[in-house]
Amino acid sequence: MKINNKGTAALPAMLFIGGIIVEIGIAGAFISYYLSQSGFGVKMSAEALAAAEAGVQDAIIKIIRNKNFTSSGYDLAVGSRSTNVVVCKDSCAGTGKHKITSIGSALVKRRKIEAVVNVNSTTGEVKIESILEVVI
Repeated sequence: MKINNKGTAALPAMLFIGGIIVEIGIAGAFISYYLSQSGFGVKMSAEALAAAEAGVQDAIIKIIRNKNFTSSGYDLAVGSRSTNVVVCKDSCAGTGKHKITSIGSALVKRRKIEAVVNVNSTTGEVKIESILEVVI
């Protein structure tokens, strides 16, 4: 009895070539996913920074309206993003000064801004001394 071995090498060769093609496809999908996520991450980080800036501006408005305004922390919705704002008076940045700390959040990205505002006790004039982004 004769065994026909024609085509025996074809099956492993086809499986090998097919495996390489699938591996290239999966690698391409991972690369495109990570490239799109990095751009998305930059966008979310910028939105978190914008939310933190909005929190600082909101606190400045509250200080202008009430020269003795302080807060241990309040949340502010900025579109679909949020920020937590803390306002400290006199003890954090010096007498007659308010220190504003705002942490903006966009999904998993967070950015922090600290501002120091000087309030003149006689005239009530409010001057911004500094606004800095702080690394979290």
